[in-house]
Amino acid sequence: MILRPTAEATLVRDRRQRSAVRQSIIRFTISTVALSVMLMLGMLLLANRIATREALQDAGSKGYAIGNLIGPLIDAKVRAQVPGAGRELTEVMDKRMSDGSVIHIKMWDRNGTVFWSDEKQLMGQRFPFTDDEEQLFGTQQVTAEVSHLAKAENAGERKAGELIEVYAGARDADLQPMVFEVYFSSDSIRHDQQTIFGNYLRVVMAALLIFALAVLPLGLLLARRVERGLAQGSSWMRHAVLESDLERRRIAQELHEGVIQDLAGLRYTLPTLQMQLADDSVAASAREITQRIAEILRHDVASLRSMITDIYPPDLEGTGFASALQDLANNAMERGVQVEVEMAPDLTVPVDTARLAHRVVREGLRNVAKHAQATAAKVEVRRESQRLLVSVSDNGRGLQATPSPEGHLGLHLLEDTVRDLGGQLTLRPSPSGGAVLEASFPVWRVQP
Repeated sequence: MILRPTAEATLVRDRRQRSAVRQSIIRFTISTVALSVMLMLGMLLLANRIATREALQDAGSKGYAIGNLIGPLIDAKVRAQVPGAGRELTEVMDKRMSDGSVIHIKMWDRNGTVFWSDEKQLMGQRFPFTDDEEQLFGTQQVTAEVSHLAKAENAGERKAGELIEVYAGARDADLQPMVFEVYFSSDSIRHDQQTIFGNYLRVVMAALLIFALAVLPLGLLLARRVERGLAQGSSWMRHAVLESDLERRRIAQELHEGVIQDLAGLRYTLPTLQMQLADDSVAASAREITQRIAEILRHDVASLRSMITDIYPPDLEGTGFASALQDLANNAMERGVQVEVEMAPDLTVPVDTARLAHRVVREGLRNVAKHAQATAAKVEVRRESQRLLVSVSDNGRGLQATPSPEGHLGLHLLEDTVRDLGGQLTLRPSPSGGAVLEASFPVWRVQP
């Protein structure tokens, strides 16, 4: 025989196990999607940085080339803005700007004056240099950055939006140092970003898909292992409960067929011995001793039979459940506690549910009789859907006093058993005084 839950409990357990697998798959899917989104964001940031770097390097190269092209076209007359002196320079710059790749151009002398620009209103104006820009004079170095067009000199370019700003050092036809400034469209950055993102996106998404396909079976395998582990743990618990039940049955049988039979036979033999003794003083003393022995044996036999009832009730099926609870109540009443048992006459539960309920009532009444100093107790058993509710209340001293170690151990073991079988056990003060032991657990049964 193996311990199995009822059909509804089995269905609930199977649903929970399937739910655990389903939740694992959902978590895996969410994690994969989140990882994909994070990688996509990372790709966007990386593409932006790479595209910006490539665009700035390309703009710097173009600026350097333009500097070598226009340097020989600039002389003292162009610097002095002599009318007609810069005609050839203007034609060359117009051609460079006609395709839209070059947005604006400025040429500066060392004192910060714009001596030529496609924006005629800037020519002759003077603006302060930054340290980096000033260091370009007399060199052929180039700096490039994405400009926010916040300087005073950029008032005319702001309507163009984001631009790439390049400063390059050069020398004119008279070998005089100068700096020219050229603005390129930032569309090249967007184009490079799209190119990089398009090239790497397929690779990244393919890698993620392969990763997901490779890890999904592992996730399912892990979920199945967890499911099997839960089922195995449940099976071990069922077998442990069953083995405990069988061991109690064996102990009860050995007590009934061995020790009790021997003691009962001895008790029945003593009266015969008393009748055969002579009526003298020695015989009187012997009769008194045998009478005390008979009383002790009677008490021990009653205690052993009560213990058998506690260890393994003779019958808990059908009406036997109510009778077994009443037997526990009678045992408590023999110890001076008046016990009331409240249970619906038509209440029927599987025998193994009744056995656990019997154990709760037995432990509760035992503690009431031994430790609570109570005169009355009440046992209530009722069923709500697929759960059984059991309570034992008393009018004793309550929970203020420190419980005995024995009471502690019994309740802890009972609490562990009830919890392992899907229920809960609580011990709380009663509003009217005393204490209440309450247990709630699902209905289950033993099947072959």
